[in-house]
Parts: sequence; structure tokens; C-alpha cells
Amino acid sequence: MSMELPERTIRFIDSWLTLRSKWLSWPGFTVAIAQQDEVVFHRAYGAADQATAVPLTTNHLLRAASHSKMFTATALLQLQEQGLLRIDDNITTYIPWLTEHPDTRWQTITLRQLLSHSAGVIRDGTAAGFWQGETAFPDYATLQQQIMQTRLVCEPNTEFKYSNFGFALLGQVIARVSCQSYAEYVTEHIIQPLGLSHTVPEYSPGLSMATGYSRMTLAQQRRAYPHLTTGVLQPAAGFCTTAHDLARFVAALRIGSGKLLRDVTKREMQRRAWGYTNAPSTAMAYGLGVNVEQCTDGTALIGHSGRFPGFVSRTWLRTRDHVVVSVMVNARDAAPDDMARSILSIIDALGDEQQVCADLCRFEGRFTNQYNIYQVVATRHGLQLINPNMWQPFVAAESLEVVDDTTLRIVRGSHFNYYGEDITYDFDITGTPKAIAISGMQSVASCDGDVLPQFFDHA
Repeated sequence: MSMELPERTIRFIDSWLTLRSKWLSWPGFTVAIAQQDEVVFHRAYGAADQATAVPLTTNHLLRAASHSKMFTATALLQLQEQGLLRIDDNITTYIPWLTEHPDTRWQTITLRQLLSHSAGVIRDGTAAGFWQGETAFPDYATLQQQIMQTRLVCEPNTEFKYSNFGFALLGQVIARVSCQSYAEYVTEHIIQPLGLSHTVPEYSPGLSMATGYSRMTLAQQRRAYPHLTTGVLQPAAGFCTTAHDLARFVAALRIGSGKLLRDVTKREMQRRAWGYTNAPSTAMAYGLGVNVEQCTDGTALIGHSGRFPGFVSRTWLRTRDHVVVSVMVNARDAAPDDMARSILSIIDALGDEQQVCADLCRFEGRFTNQYNIYQVVATRHGLQLINPNMWQPFVAAESLEVVDDTTLRIVRGSHFNYYGEDITYDFDITGTPKAIAISGMQSVASCDGDVLPQFFDHA
């Protein structure tokens, strides 16, 4: 079941992201939200390039990294629908030199096993320093040489073992079967049909790219990475795009969208194939080129993450309401998954317009004091007090009830805090809150939550 995202929810998300952008140390990030097939929100925050102070815009491209695997899986499944291959075929049918591999287990490896990362193939070859700029990304000859020189690292079809080299092989299969280059096929059959005007399968000079940055050093500085091409790993990590285009692409993978693949194929793609060993939750798994995470209500999150020198990203499609959230960041140490999950939780907390009492909205506001940032929000559960400068801001929300025109009471919340006590309001002549006092301690209205000098005047 899906509902249209209320405008007040979109405004809150934008305000929350603006606040987070001021307090996080990320150079920049961009967020898109789609519902059904329509992108209803796309904003950029921070800088595309810190050295030149160029703001990040929604038209800047960022590296999608392993999101590329969803494009590759979609292409391969399209070729199966066209009758040009079967994903249960052996890889040696399409890559004959693998028949000469000294590890004879290669003879039984299938395209399905490569799609689901269960073939046991080495992750990044034997010279993975390309991930930090030590060498160029491997070409086809290097791929062949390193695969032929290495054994399978685990028994095929017994466990999950992530492999970029495995997806590089799938890219070669797509090219051989389609009689096009990999880039030509995905452009003609995925990018162009969806109108993804800011998406390319590989970086090239002249693109409007954001600069990617390293993790933060102890000196609180970042290194700017040069732009890289991914060679034969393009099907695993090559794509450059925007959050808008990623959200549209993943929305097209929704069962019932009528786009890219038949629904029966999408179900096969999005079915749990392998769980993750040592994962924090047994709900986390992998399908065919996609992450699959079971939700407690029986529905699922479908999507992928991406990590690349200078960039990280996460996109989720929630099957319950067909909401897609895509987050792209131009820094290696950011947390796009936390941001995406927080946005989904905000959508749930706020509910639809009819679930929110309009009379309560007069109490809404963001306030700051020396210790904290508070925000009073009208939700489908009534008025709630949150700390907006955190992930999942409604998880620890405290419930409020109206005492009179200028007073609220905390009726549910942490008993270590101000549970059972009152919040009094000071409104200006327009009825806008300009300050609150929680148990007599003042917090003033503030958009960015900064600590104001006045809090130290009494020191």
C-alpha cells in the first residue's frame, strides 16, 4: 500500500537534512526520494569542491560504485527474457578460457552464482591497490591473468562471497551475447528507456563531476581524489550518476512498474539467495545483484550500496509503500545508509496530513541551548519532542500533551530526563514560538541549532 508523501513531510526532511549538513563533516551530499515512478524530492547540500567552494547541485554527478551491479544484473536478466542466455548456464559457455583453469570447480560455476556472489571468486584480484590509486584499474587481460592464477576461495554455491571480479565476468557475458559493448547495451536498454539523462556507465573528462574526498585525517583534513576510470570493473563499479537518476532506476525495479523486466523476473531478482555471514542481522541478504533486507512487517528493502575512492552511496526501495530513498556523498567516511534509513523512519513518524492535528502545529519549532538542540513536531502520534541532530530522530522521541495555550507536558519519555515536567512557550506577536523553557531552563528558537553567546553571559 502506498500513500502520497505529504508536503509537510517533504519540508521536514529538507529542514532536517539542512541541519545535518551543518553539523556533519561531510563535504556534500545529495538526496532523492521517489514514490511509484515519480521523484518527489531531490536536493543537494554542501560543496561539490571544497577548494573552490563550488556548491554541490542536483546536476553534479557522483560515483555510484557498486550500484552498478544492479544495472548489470538487470541487463543480464533482460537477455534471459530475450532467450539469449539462461542464468543457470555455466560461465564457461560464454568465457571459454575458463575451461583451462587449473581449479576445475570453475567448470560448474553458473551466471546465477556470479550474480548472487556465491561462486567463490576472489574479490578484487591479486593487486587491489587500484582502490587507493596505486595502479590503474585492471583491463581485460589483467582480469584473465589474475583469475587464471588464483583458486576459488570457497566452495561454489555454499556461501556468500562478494566479488567485483565476478561481476566483471558478467559484463563480458553481456557484451558477447548482445554483440554490443557493455556500455552500449546498458545505455540502449536501461539508461535511455528510463530517460536517465545524468547517468553514464563510466567516467570521462568533461562530465560535471563532484570532487571525491578521503576519510578525515587526525588533522581534520581530507584528501581530494583524482577521477578514475574502472577498466574491466565497469559492470561492478563504473557508473556515474545523480541521486535523482538512481532513485528513478530503482523505482523501475518495483514489481508492478511495468519497466525494464517482467514481474516474474523481478521476483526472482529480489528473492533472498544468500544471507551474510557475520552480518548484524539475519534479515540482511543478497539476491541477484541487489541487497535484500526483510522488514518486521513481512515486506522488504531492496537496493544497493556503493563505495568508491571519494564517494559512498545507498539506495533503498521499500516494498510496503514503494518509496525509494537514494543518498550519495562525496566523502569516503560518510554514512549514507544511516541517512536513508532515517528518512524512511521520518516518513513513518510524520504520517499523512489527515493523521496530524492542525491545532498542534502552532507549537512546532526548533530550539537550542548550551547543551542540546530540541524540536517539537506534530506527528501522527501527536506532539513529540526530538533531538533533530541525530540519526533516526524519532526513535527516542518524547510524547507531549497540551496543558494550556502556552504549556506542554512531557507524558512519555526517558525517566532520566524531564518526564512528567512542563515545557512553557514564549510566543511573539505573530504567534510564532521564540523560546521555550523545559522545567525553567530556556532554549531559544534556532534554525541551525548553534550555541549562542548569550548562554555564556551568566558564566
